[in-house]
Amino acid sequence: MTAPSLSPCRAPAAERLSAWGPVALAMFGVGWGANQFASLLGLYADRLHLGGGETRTMFAIYALGLVPGLALGGPASDRYGRRRLVLPFASASALVTAVLMAGASVPSLLYAGRLAAGVVTGAVLAAGTAWVKELAPRSGTRITALAVSAGFGAGPLVAALVAQWVPDPLLTAYVPHLLIMAVAVPLLFRTPEFQAAPPQPPESAPITSDTIASGASAADPGAGVAGRGSGREFWRAVAPVAIWSFTAPVNAFAVLPIEVPVHHLRIAYAGLVTAITLAAGMAAQPVARRLEARHPRLVARTGLTLAAAGLVVAALTTATGLPELNVVAAVLLGAAYGFVLTYSLAEAARIAAPGELARLTAIVYALVYLGMFTPLLLTALTALASLTVLLGAGAALAALSLVWIWIKV
Repeated sequence: MTAPSLSPCRAPAAERLSAWGPVALAMFGVGWGANQFASLLGLYADRLHLGGGETRTMFAIYALGLVPGLALGGPASDRYGRRRLVLPFASASALVTAVLMAGASVPSLLYAGRLAAGVVTGAVLAAGTAWVKELAPRSGTRITALAVSAGFGAGPLVAALVAQWVPDPLLTAYVPHLLIMAVAVPLLFRTPEFQAAPPQPPESAPITSDTIASGASAADPGAGVAGRGSGREFWRAVAPVAIWSFTAPVNAFAVLPIEVPVHHLRIAYAGLVTAITLAAGMAAQPVARRLEARHPRLVARTGLTLAAAGLVVAALTTATGLPELNVVAAVLLGAAYGFVLTYSLAEAARIAAPGELARLTAIVYALVYLGMFTPLLLTALTALASLTVLLGAGAALAALSLVWIWIKV
């Protein structure tokens, strides 16, 4: 691999698709690969005779891989360059899919594949988000959120449709991802990479309403809130919101379709619910961005309100056994995801001191993907209470987070 060519400038004046598009496409592909497994949980349980606890462990172990992936992708890309991290790990995304395909014959490989998928996703999302932000300072946060969300939604939908109607579903469902990465990876070789200018002292980099509204970036030494208080502000204002990014919506597509299934086209239905969840998240993000310009905290409050409401509907879904309510829960929880993720990434960028954008972004994504453990946690807790009660308790916790943000932030 050739060494990345860094230009000693801040960012391109024009936010051209040709500049940031390849990175966004790679992030879309990695998001696709990370979530394509979700709609196949029921199929794996049926074909490989796996229990619910086993499939949910496979789903959740992905989050364990995120920890080293995010730890590497953020700080290492700050030091060595974005391409040196994004290119090899995006390439590895296709190799991970090949491991999942082999898992149809050797189920133990599914654990290894899901763990590796977490490492790959963490590295690419942390480094790629910072890269796009440098190539498109004004709209980078929105671009990456939409690209990742589109991949998360399209991956399981297409995988489910292929698995429902094409032979050898545990193999053919993964072929579309391989094709996407075959296109995305070569484009990264010629994508520009920009090196941030040396940080300026805080007094020479005043904060203006424009830099706050547009989302500060560590690629711009005049942006962000420099200083020792950024970490404390992050845990007070961002972490209590970011934790709900997947903790709430994962119930719509990884829990409810298995607990309250339809009688026909079960695989396609699971993929459709997953796509509806993430599509609602994508649709919510432009609204969240417009709302953020007026009142950033209102974005967080709206997202947490939707999360609480969606979990109430999820509890009603399990109580009544009506799969139609699953769709309603998917819309509410997906919209919550869109608001919460938009707020968390933008707020992390705003408070980031010079040189720490990728690190804070990595922490945001770590909190986001802790939610992948929710189905496994619910499985363990059903020994103590019914799923309906547990989902209701989740709604109460989301409401408490809303109260915290409303009062403290």
